[in-house]
Amino acid sequence: MALLITRTQRAIAEQSLNMNRLSRSSPPVLALLAALTICTAAQTAPAGDALPADPGPVYGARLEGFDYPWPVALYRFQSQGQALEMAYMDVKPARPNGRVAILLHGKNFCAATWQTTITTLAEAGYRVIAPDQIGFCKSSKPAQYQFSFQQLAGNTHALLESLGVGRATVIGHSTGGMLGIRYALMYPSEVDQLVLVDPIGLEDWKARGVPWQSVDAWYQRELQTTAERIRSYGAPHITRALGSQVTSLGCRCWPACIAAQDAPKLRGTPPCSMT
Repeated sequence: MALLITRTQRAIAEQSLNMNRLSRSSPPVLALLAALTICTAAQTAPAGDALPADPGPVYGARLEGFDYPWPVALYRFQSQGQALEMAYMDVKPARPNGRVAILLHGKNFCAATWQTTITTLAEAGYRVIAPDQIGFCKSSKPAQYQFSFQQLAGNTHALLESLGVGRATVIGHSTGGMLGIRYALMYPSEVDQLVLVDPIGLEDWKARGVPWQSVDAWYQRELQTTAERIRSYGAPHITRALGSQVTSLGCRCWPACIAAQDAPKLRGTPPCSMT
């Protein structure tokens, strides 16, 4: 772009010099040259200097401009000496069953990606709370922060306390699954059920032959992430549910497992969407 501006300025300067020379004897020529100056400068710019194609929508650091399917509220609190905001959706059912589900997203996801699950659980009577963890999506992104699972679990527990929620069914996907496990270990008396969807942390990948990678290598890998790669992400929809009520149903569609009152109707149901 800088090269294009420089060439354009040079072309305009040359044309201006010519106009000054001719204007003394030929005023009509001045008008003609003025009309041609911009066209000439534009035509002399090489095709390679053309503006890039529209890259699509651009969102802010906290996903400003990206609408969630339900209203977003902010839980404001102090953590590690900083004032932070935790964004969340609090979806209340039309016919409450008196229970609450807290949804914990994974590393490459936001609270909004639970949309289908939220709809399913709300229709079954659950009050559904879906937060963006600190550092993700619409929540604060502190430059210096200890992102331990204990800290994130503590933040989530503080959010539920602020909403007057004492007990909940904890549902976690991917990294959120490991967070859910930590939450259940820290607050066992406040967890009705723990449901894990493709959780990390249960496998010994080194024993399976997956090589260790440094933080620098992971960072370089993250730099290759594109919108298209995220859209085509296709993790297997393997559900692991912990808790006697869920596992006894023997079904594969975990939102239905949680909400079900009639287990036989669920046997043989197809896998659910990851969201």
